Amino acid sequence: MSGINHQISLDVRQVAKHIAGTPQSQRLLKRGLAAHVFNDEPTMNRVIQINLNG
Repeated sequence: MSGINHQISLDVRQVAKHIAGTPQSQRLLKRGLAAHVFNDEPTMNRVIQINLNG
């Protein structure tokens, strides 16, 4: 997987900035920073599982 040689885990402190409509994601977008934004947390978790399981 992309040259990553260690276990990848979800940092729950970072979840809010990836969910649409949260203050954290809005702040990133207003700053013009890149953001991977999902409709909700279950959708984000499904994408994570698909990517980890290949």
